[in-house]
Amino acid sequence: MAYDSPSPATSDHLAPSLCLNPDAIEDIAPVQPTEQNLLPASFPTLAWSELSSAEYKASKSEKKLCYRHRPDLRAGRAADEIQLEELQQDIEKLPPQDQQIISHIWSLFGSASASHRQLVLSGLLTQCCVPQLSFLSNHLQPLLRIDFLTILPTEIAFHILSYLDATSLCHAAQVCKSWKRLADDNVVWHRMCEQHIGLKCTKCGWGLPLLKKRSRGRRQLEHQQQQQRISHSQDSQDESDSEIHPHTIHSATLRVAETISSLPSPPHQPSQELSARRRSASSEFDDGDRQSKRARHSSRSPSPGCERQSLSPLFQQPEPPVKPAGTTKRLWKDIYSERLIVERNWRKRNYKMKVFRGHTDGVMCLQFDESVLITGSYDNTVKVWNVETGECLRTLTGHALCVRALHFDEAKLITGSMDRTLKIWNYHTGQCIRTLQGHTDGVVTLDFDSRVLASGSVDSTIKIWNFATGECTTLTGHSDLVNKVQLYKKTMLFSASDDMTVKLWDITTRTCTHTLTGHIGRVQSLQTSGDALISILTKRRPNRSRTLDNGQHSPAYDSGSSDNETRTMMPIVITGALDNTLKVWNAETGDYLRTLFGHENGVWSLAFDKLRIVSGSLDRTIKVWDTESGDCLYTLSGLDGPVTCVGLGDTRVVGGSANGAIVIWDFGAQKAK
Repeated sequence: MAYDSPSPATSDHLAPSLCLNPDAIEDIAPVQPTEQNLLPASFPTLAWSELSSAEYKASKSEKKLCYRHRPDLRAGRAADEIQLEELQQDIEKLPPQDQQIISHIWSLFGSASASHRQLVLSGLLTQCCVPQLSFLSNHLQPLLRIDFLTILPTEIAFHILSYLDATSLCHAAQVCKSWKRLADDNVVWHRMCEQHIGLKCTKCGWGLPLLKKRSRGRRQLEHQQQQQRISHSQDSQDESDSEIHPHTIHSATLRVAETISSLPSPPHQPSQELSARRRSASSEFDDGDRQSKRARHSSRSPSPGCERQSLSPLFQQPEPPVKPAGTTKRLWKDIYSERLIVERNWRKRNYKMKVFRGHTDGVMCLQFDESVLITGSYDNTVKVWNVETGECLRTLTGHALCVRALHFDEAKLITGSMDRTLKIWNYHTGQCIRTLQGHTDGVVTLDFDSRVLASGSVDSTIKIWNFATGECTTLTGHSDLVNKVQLYKKTMLFSASDDMTVKLWDITTRTCTHTLTGHIGRVQSLQTSGDALISILTKRRPNRSRTLDNGQHSPAYDSGSSDNETRTMMPIVITGALDNTLKVWNAETGDYLRTLFGHENGVWSLAFDKLRIVSGSLDRTIKVWDTESGDCLYTLSGLDGPVTCVGLGDTRVVGGSANGAIVIWDFGAQKAK
């Protein structure tokens, strides 16, 4: 008989019962010889030689357990128990003598050494017919399957599961209870969230929103603590203000200003004359204030300027609120599922639209978070809205002319107006804390962080106000009014102007480091990525478009980058201008990256995050773009007038119109259409 000895590397697979433990013998021989079930005297007694018995005992002493006969794994295999029961029933149908012979053969095989077992099996295979070989093939295939996740260490199993996508991971959880325990573990889903939340996955091309949400009770507690601290800081601020002598402060510096309530407001103008209104509003204020301004200047001697003067703090930042005890942690799988629903709504354009009305003139600026929306208008007021219900919580009045800029954090709101002033508010109570003066013309834009406040004006200058020391410095370089400023990496500042340029400034040295040119129209808006790095695709192949529900064509979302695409992470700045385009630049080097075409009229406002760009135009539309590829995904409509300001959140797009309406497109967790 020809016999090919198997290689040692495959021995465990060819003979799965080489562990030679008592449990394995019971599996192989379910019918054991007993006193009532003995072989007849005429049956020859067979036994292995002493050498084979010694080899068997040596192997048994090693207690080598294979995958099939590990006690911890055998307990969970119900299929083996069912097979043994069926085998026992088939044997009981045989005559007693046949049962004895089969039982004796199994006993001999169970007590044989590994080499003898392979020899016996090889001989049996040479004598098997095709039906018997087919029987063996059908039965060996399921026996050779190994539950690798169960036998491997937990850490390795988690690492293997981390290579699956969310759909495959959910399918794995449906295999068995042990797989469900591993596939639903927080370690695996935390890795899944790291790959998708806040950025696009390099494997599947999907990205999920951040959804920075906090409980309502925690937010109310923070507001109460902040109001108490702000009231104390306001008292101390009033005391410090009383110590500043009016003759020590130049007109270009900050000071507590008298409320200008007797000056006339600008007449109502059509929304198409936005550019003319921002200039005319400032000139009207000049006529009413020129005489009083000259009187104040003549009453004191000239001052060298506002640069580097040591003044009182502008605003004392309250301490961060104490986190309430007993907060519960959510499962990472639930966090991923919540964000996946929102992302699907973004892709399917499944949103709920809300319209807020209350302003009597055009809305020129807005900002919102998860609870409140604050808007500034040509009607000289600032309104605070409940972003969920649309209720106007309070109206802030005090500016003499239209409010062109605003920015808020959890402690304060700062507004800029064409009356040439900036005001600091406690928007939780509606109280004006302080008024800043320094610009010689209307304030069009502002931005601040924890250290400084930057403001841009129709007077073509940018002023930097220091919160801690009260110092004011001026940046000059633009030849026309400054439409937008934004702080960048604490010491830098981007500015956009009607002179069709974008400048990058070093605040510490007060010098311009880069000038970005390329727009052929007035640059109305810009936004930087801050400290975040944005994924940008270069050397792209044109993407096929898909048909939307309204019959329009829009580029499809990429499932991943193709072979001829290069994904680069970099800080970026995006600008929008009246030449109907948006441009993307490298924020560090100033290199031009791409131009986004699609609007039929000038781009007035924009906002973006790591996944999407939204832009509002005078063509009364808001377009949603893919940040990575620059493709236009779809267009949002619903505003009756030119879009003057837009805001972007994880679940919302907010647009303000020149006719005074505010529209919110909410992509939160809703039922799919």
